[in-house]
Amino acid sequence: MLPESVACNISRRGGLDDYGAWNVARGVLVELCRALPATPVSLLYDETVQRRDRMRVAIRITAHARRTDGQDVIVIYRSERSDIEPWPEFWSVVVNGFVPASGHDVRRPSPPWIAHTAAQTLRTELGH
Repeated sequence: MLPESVACNISRRGGLDDYGAWNVARGVLVELCRALPATPVSLLYDETVQRRDRMRVAIRITAHARRTDGQDVIVIYRSERSDIEPWPEFWSVVVNGFVPASGHDVRRPSPPWIAHTAAQTLRTELGH
């Protein structure tokens, strides 16, 4: 459940009728706020399905949080798959414009892992 103050394009509460990916999106923001610590600001979920001769499905989760020191942190998690052999899969994590992790496999990162990666990136790569 996300606070009412969070700008969000999906429901703030999870439910049995929701898409599972929405729970992942909310989880990314919640875990990010826990790992930093920070306050949630906004959450944007976007899903693209393209079908021509083949199908491509992509999701993008943009989680925006504000650390206790006032620094805004924006984490973008992308995941894509296609039905073109060999069924390429791709995911990436972007933290304030820096790409600390990506992969070409079916093992997708969990929300806690995404948040931990963001926190580590801010500490080591970005010097915050």
